[in-house]
Amino acid sequence: MATAFETKWMTAGRAAFLAVFGQPVTFQPGTLDRAITAIIKYVTDDATVDPILRHRSPLVQIKVANDATLGIAASEFADNQTISVPPRPGATARTMQLARIVKANGIWVTYECH
Repeated sequence: MATAFETKWMTAGRAAFLAVFGQPVTFQPGTLDRAITAIIKYVTDDATVDPILRHRSPLVQIKVANDATLGIAASEFADNQTISVPPRPGATARTMQLARIVKANGIWVTYECH
């Protein structure tokens, strides 16, 4: 468990981290769409995944703020939620389904999308 100081430091650092590495995406929870910033990890960039799967799979992971305003809170995750994200670097964004939470803490949450 993080101390109050660690939580404040990580929260402040989150904004800077997203400003440098984040990309704009649109979260569609089923009601109003929400523009957020996400750090996108493409399966094609993951050397631990089999090369055949890397080039055939549109799988991406997004890391967002664990916050219902700035990102997608882990507590609001539900079935049939979608996000518009490019399936490959430089590609046009397309709608993908949030499949599962890969990991989460009080500051960040990582979702698998396909």
